[in-house]
Amino acid sequence: MLVSDVVNTALMSIGALAPGETPNANDQALALLWANLDLDTLSAKKLSPLGLLHYLGTLSGAASYTFGTGQTWNVARPMKIKSASTIDANNIETEAKIVSAEEWMGIRDKTRVGLYVQSLLWDNGYPTGNIYVTPMPAAGNVSLWMYQEIVQFVNLTDAINLAPGFAACIVNRLALILCIPFGRPIPEGLPQMANDALVTISELQSEILGSSVPVGMQAPAPPPPGPKT
Repeated sequence: MLVSDVVNTALMSIGALAPGETPNANDQALALLWANLDLDTLSAKKLSPLGLLHYLGTLSGAASYTFGTGQTWNVARPMKIKSASTIDANNIETEAKIVSAEEWMGIRDKTRVGLYVQSLLWDNGYPTGNIYVTPMPAAGNVSLWMYQEIVQFVNLTDAINLAPGFAACIVNRLALILCIPFGRPIPEGLPQMANDALVTISELQSEILGSSVPVGMQAPAPPPPGPKT
């Protein structure tokens, strides 16, 4: 499948493109922009087809570590850290609690040292951020399991390989979204198809990763009626 197949199928689904017709470059560029905006939304819903990313960050006794591409812990910024643990020199793994900012403020002594991280705070910085730990182990690694961002579409001619269920979800959601910028009426059944496709991949992610199933997509509001005659 090519990126253009996703874009053109969505356009055909709403009647903005006839079968066998070649869309103009401006229409394809606009549809590609909206496709990437929706991929960003799916990333925020933690529905990446890439699965969880595992990363080991080296501990050095510091209270905090810069986190992101090119930082002390050099890894692409995730959408969310799902779980964390400390692995010591003997490969003994101990779970660390990922805490909120409020919980972090409630820890009275953040200067403690120890063999294992008990509490870990990510400040959610973008494009890079900081991870704070307490106690502060002088050695070992922090093991992080993280939700990845979906890779955006670049060129219409690029080949893409999507996990089962994601192609229908992306095409149907894009078709529904494109009804607004292309001024097309919402085809009957399309909102349900888009929602069903989203629920399918949400349930699969939930069963495998233990994440919560996000709320289904709502249909865009139909265009306002014309003047009465």
